[in-house]
Amino acid sequence: MNHLKRIVAALLCSVVIAAPMGVMNAEAATFSQVNADTVFINQQKSYSCTLAANVMMLRRAAILLGDPNWMSITESKCASNPSMWTDNGGMVWDYVFYGTTQKVTVSNPRVDQLTNDTSNSGRKKLFIEILKNHPEGVVIYNYSIPHAILLTDYDAKTDTFYCSDPNIGTPTKRVPMSESNVNIYNVTSIWWIVSPELHFTSNSTSTSSSQMQTVSDLNETWKVTDVAGLNLRADHGTQYEKIGYVPYMAVVKVTKRKVSGGYNWGYVNYDSKNGWIALDYATKIEESKAEVKEKPQSEIPAKAEEVHSAFDNVSSVSAEEIVLGEKITFRGAAQNGTAPYTYAYYYKRSYSNTWTTVKNFSESRSETVEPLTSATYDVCVKIRDAKGNLEKKYMTFRVRKPLTNKSAAVNSAVYLGDDINLKGKASGGIGVYEYAYYYKRSEDENWVSLKDFSEDTTAGFKPLKATTYDICIKVKDEKGHVEKVYKEVKVRPKLVNDSGVSSDSVKVGESIRMTAAAAGGEGGYQYAFYYKRAENTDWVTAKGFGESTEAEFRPLAATTYEICVKVRDFYGRVEKKYFKVNVTK
Repeated sequence: MNHLKRIVAALLCSVVIAAPMGVMNAEAATFSQVNADTVFINQQKSYSCTLAANVMMLRRAAILLGDPNWMSITESKCASNPSMWTDNGGMVWDYVFYGTTQKVTVSNPRVDQLTNDTSNSGRKKLFIEILKNHPEGVVIYNYSIPHAILLTDYDAKTDTFYCSDPNIGTPTKRVPMSESNVNIYNVTSIWWIVSPELHFTSNSTSTSSSQMQTVSDLNETWKVTDVAGLNLRADHGTQYEKIGYVPYMAVVKVTKRKVSGGYNWGYVNYDSKNGWIALDYATKIEESKAEVKEKPQSEIPAKAEEVHSAFDNVSSVSAEEIVLGEKITFRGAAQNGTAPYTYAYYYKRSYSNTWTTVKNFSESRSETVEPLTSATYDVCVKIRDAKGNLEKKYMTFRVRKPLTNKSAAVNSAVYLGDDINLKGKASGGIGVYEYAYYYKRSEDENWVSLKDFSEDTTAGFKPLKATTYDICIKVKDEKGHVEKVYKEVKVRPKLVNDSGVSSDSVKVGESIRMTAAAAGGEGGYQYAFYYKRAENTDWVTAKGFGESTEAEFRPLAATTYEICVKVRDFYGRVEKKYFKVNVTK
């Protein structure tokens, strides 16, 4: 089971995030230290927001680990690391970072795999719990914009999430998330550190460690007085997702109020949905008055962007990731407008400024394209209703290179008695790879399963016969694509050294004859002969490697002589054999 699957299994049916397993640090930094302005950066390129946000997260982790060189963690340094940033300009899903005093392991789960509660309150609770266990923050990413920011902490007293947005031109510091165009309700996936476990110093105070305070001390009655009605939003700001619509003259109860982005916001429940509306377009109903005085239209602030839009563009793409050679479909869809609708479809590579028109306005509800390169692509679907109102929706998808199986046997030939070692390796495809290993003797029909699909990149076995073995290694990505490679490994007979000497005892001046012989191996034998006195360390070469099977020498001293005869076969395998000869006067 891959790492993401383990996370999902652990969190299924729950929004409580357990503290990640790992080494607990020595509490090296405070809340203020990890939120110093110098920690934060802007992205260097128009498409590197995910990389820049990850850099800020890794910097904060390094500070918490007591690494004095945390400023050396930069976007350019991480971009040169293929385990983090791909050649075609995209953040790697899961990676290991070695730039701090400890190894840091980062994972990239989808948010909808972390909790079954997809409501706004469920998502809010999820991210509050995540931040309690991640003082370094987490990178949150919205595919539909597309953009990524670093979510730093949550202040329960003011019910505010804080972040740092790497977008070019934004302040390089910790700011309320309402100043960014990404929020917790439109997050698609996150990058977070799963090891080691990080903590602030014990005397540090952090807004993220505070418990959430539910503000429900208001009980005001308001009526929507704008004839266009109001958007019901996931949080108090125009940048947050539209989750519903409160029509003209609807009466609602306001239980919370906030001022944000120039609007007065009210927290209401309407049509079984909880959310925020702009009270600038509504009138408070005084409890003591039987009649309601509506606010004249001339007094309503001229902030038309918060008035309910003509309709909702709910278009989609058929997949968030595909493999080069596959097709992707753009589907146009609208709600709450005036039919009939017409649709227009566009896409481009994310790092390009030029849009390609797939199809201009027509009644076509979907269009399919086959991208020509592996890259991240932006999509725009425009919809026009019968009244001429126009709504756009931006989305993104990634095209991966095709799955390529680069697995191999470590050696194309081995000797009987040695192991055959296999190495699984792949590129392209989608997600984490799994490998399966099989072998058989060439003369056999049935394959032997050495190891079924797993993340293990190595396998091995000891052959029992000198013959040729067929190898099959399969690789599978998370979408189930499978690629196979076949290899052959020749198993040679074991090389045997059958050499000998003429005698194990001679007198000074008599010859000692050495005779070389070999069996097994791969033929084409060559032989070499060496001797030395037992009390010496250096060997004397009587005859170097050649085809001669005999050599001799006359000992000059009464002592014990050591003899070594080497045998080498055609492929360079060497076997040695040692002898001792006692020399007397």
